[in-house]
Amino acid sequence: MVKNLNEKESLELITRMIDNTRKGMEKNAALPMLIFGYTSIVTTLAVWFAVTKTENYMFHLLWIAIPVIGWLLYGLLGRARTRRGGISQSHMGSLIGRIWIFLAGGMMLCMVPAFMLRGFPASFIMTLLAAIGVSCTGLLVRYAPLIICGILGVLTSFVLLWVTGITIMVVLAAAFAVMMVLPGHILHHAANKKSENNA
Repeated sequence: MVKNLNEKESLELITRMIDNTRKGMEKNAALPMLIFGYTSIVTTLAVWFAVTKTENYMFHLLWIAIPVIGWLLYGLLGRARTRRGGISQSHMGSLIGRIWIFLAGGMMLCMVPAFMLRGFPASFIMTLLAAIGVSCTGLLVRYAPLIICGILGVLTSFVLLWVTGITIMVVLAAAFAVMMVLPGHILHHAANKKSENNA
């Protein structure tokens, strides 16, 4: 039998669902943010170093390491974490996951013209997509650090349109640090603080 909710009960249910998702985000979202953030920074700096030292632009193929290494690490560490913690996912958590899969698909598609067309603004587009993902995640769960870091990432992506040459890699690494690593550490700290308070 399905119970019809009145307006007050419906709002309470939605608020509770958002709070539960936010708590889940604090507990579980730090891992992918840190894995993909640090993988992106290390890969960016590796491409910058290799291209600067060798002047061989084939080292741009190293960009493929971000999804490969990122998903491998996330699969290994995430699976171990799921077994330990018995993590369940809410509808909103599932929606956030689908948004990120869609954005990751867009980033992967961006790699094709980036290798085929000279002057294609791949750094701008990929940074913008990642920043939009961070901002949307923050907006959905009403978590200010994600919203702020996502907005900073959007602004940084536009800076990439004016930076030229190999220097773009340094700005790109900074963008990943601001929009992924910083909120990842904030989420991790918030989750640890709540764990200590509950213990």
